[in-house]
Amino acid sequence: MKKRIIILFALLLGLTTEVVNAQWAVGIKGGVNTTSVDRSNAGRIDETYSSLRGFDLGVQAHYSFNDWLALRVDLDYMTRSHRMDRNLTIVDTLFMEYSNSYLMLPVLADFSFGGSKLRGHLLCGGFAGYWLTAHRNGVTFSVTGFYDTDEDLEFNDETQRLTAGLAGGVSLSYDINNWLGVNLDALYYYDLVSYRKGHDHLNDPRYLSTLTFDLGVYYKF
Repeated sequence: MKKRIIILFALLLGLTTEVVNAQWAVGIKGGVNTTSVDRSNAGRIDETYSSLRGFDLGVQAHYSFNDWLALRVDLDYMTRSHRMDRNLTIVDTLFMEYSNSYLMLPVLADFSFGGSKLRGHLLCGGFAGYWLTAHRNGVTFSVTGFYDTDEDLEFNDETQRLTAGLAGGVSLSYDINNWLGVNLDALYYYDLVSYRKGHDHLNDPRYLSTLTFDLGVYYKF
């Protein structure tokens, strides 16, 4: 019995020490990204999709439980864009570029390793997002001929503005002093929710995936 009490006391002491040593860090970040779309053919074998570059800006918050485990939560404004080309043999000038903006909220477990100043991080978790704006520009075709288009898109009943998925990546951080540091991230966002709801008679899901490269500055307290 005494041995069990001693072990329990040691565990409680360890947990208390971790809470006391817990540390907050908040900061800002920004960078570039590239987004691709995964879509079933659904009878559209003449369409080819490719990635487009974008950017993201946001804030980051870290809560360290100990020297190797932390919880990280970001709030980002992110552009997620892609391009569609028509690969018809008789017409190769038709294309459309879709420029979308999202509000993204990744929640990540942060497993770190390294020295007291320079550390590596493995990040894994999930995210929720909200589709803010949509725009398209390109060259399309109608019965009257070819025409250029450059317009904002309105959301409708077929639009799925809420999204969620998996997120993960790697990061490198460097503490400049006891209060200030910088970090370089590479994160991948994989949507599990189609941004189009589709029709009952047509199975046509469309998923976005975004790879981001960000530089951040954080303040520890």
